Amino acid sequence: MGRILLLVGGLVQLLIVGVHVAMIFGIQSSDMPQAVKQTAHLFNGCVLTMVLFFAYVSLLRRTDLLTTSLGRWTCAFMSVLYLQRGVVEVIVRSLDPAYFALFIGLALLYAIAPLPPGRAARPDRVESAIDSSAGVR
Repeated sequence: MGRILLLVGGLVQLLIVGVHVAMIFGIQSSDMPQAVKQTAHLFNGCVLTMVLFFAYVSLLRRTDLLTTSLGRWTCAFMSVLYLQRGVVEVIVRSLDPAYFALFIGLALLYAIAPLPPGRAARPDRVESAIDSSAGVR
């Protein structure tokens, strides 16, 4: 389950990479002052690098994310980052349900993916009160 969630997350990260690449042209063609454009490009470049890393590890290093302590911490970081991004989206732009759902969905995805799969209880290891008290009478 975790590998599938990370694959989905990685594909969504690639879409976000595309958005940030397109933002390069949007920032350049805007009528912002040059100093603001430079700051926007710097910020966009940093976010683009981070999201590229997220896409890389989600698509090509899934086993590491799921089986190592560093990988699970990386998933936790991605989860917290997207949770924070969803909250900031609401504070700065008011509630846009599409963006909020995207960021909260990614936060949940990266929080759930590294969790160990649930294990079904095996009948030979589960004792009920009736079974354990049967021989006491």
